[in-house]
Amino acid sequence: MRIVTIQKPVVDLKATGAQIKLLRIKNGFSVHDIQTIFGFEYPQAIYAWEQGKNIPTVDNLLVLAHLFDVTIEDIVIQHMVEIDVPCSSNKIEKLCIKNCNDCKYRLSA
Repeated sequence: MRIVTIQKPVVDLKATGAQIKLLRIKNGFSVHDIQTIFGFEYPQAIYAWEQGKNIPTVDNLLVLAHLFDVTIEDIVIQHMVEIDVPCSSNKIEKLCIKNCNDCKYRLSA
């Protein structure tokens, strides 16, 4: 069985949190404003997002994107990590880019 290395996107929680904070400030929102918009009783969730401890749910990312007039992709910061996977099924082969000679395949998000 052949082993291939693919690149997998992962969310960078710290960078995403910093991006949320940057966009919040850039758009003139306070933490209290965001807390009120989401109906949170306490602001800890927003602080946790901004500190990279947690990430907003997809629903909340949609709201943030709307508030900040950006796309979700502009909020969520990702980086690629390499993982080795057995290339034993046609499904893995279909995920791999076929025009690669050195078995460095890219897995799209």
